[in-house]
Amino acid sequence: MPTLITYLTRAACNQQAPNAEAPGVISNGAKQNGSTPANQDGQAIAPKLPGEAPPKAKPKSQPAKGFNNVNKFIVPEDKVPEFEDAWHQREEVMQQSAGFLGFSLERKDDSDFVATSKWASIPEWEAYSLSEIARRSHLPWGVYQYVPAKGEGFPEDFIPFKKMDNFVNAKY
Repeated sequence: MPTLITYLTRAACNQQAPNAEAPGVISNGAKQNGSTPANQDGQAIAPKLPGEAPPKAKPKSQPAKGFNNVNKFIVPEDKVPEFEDAWHQREEVMQQSAGFLGFSLERKDDSDFVATSKWASIPEWEAYSLSEIARRSHLPWGVYQYVPAKGEGFPEDFIPFKKMDNFVNAKY
């Protein structure tokens, strides 16, 4: 978003430059008669500062990309059955949600688990995660989670963190 200084500087550029090559022409090519320069389609062109890059073209809308939400957990041995059961119940609900593509729960060692849910798009995952049934689903007390790495997704609500080497925030 341009700042006030940018607007003021652009306004200054629209004044006649000393030693201009032709009368009535401003340093950025705009006519001084009050008309605004236009492109081939007749759309107005914003004044440009010397050395300023031209505005970028709007990207064409692209289909939504798939999204994997990956969460890593530390589960005490006595909580493993309850933890696995909670995820199986969640999977049943996810299967009925729009955009759900798949789920896996992997046990990496005695206490580390990785839960991965696959979605057609982030908005579809968000719709599921904000649903009442998803918000009421809780993992057992005593389970901890690792902070998701950038690009892995979002942390689980209401589960404390272990090994907080990274900031906790949205990780698309």
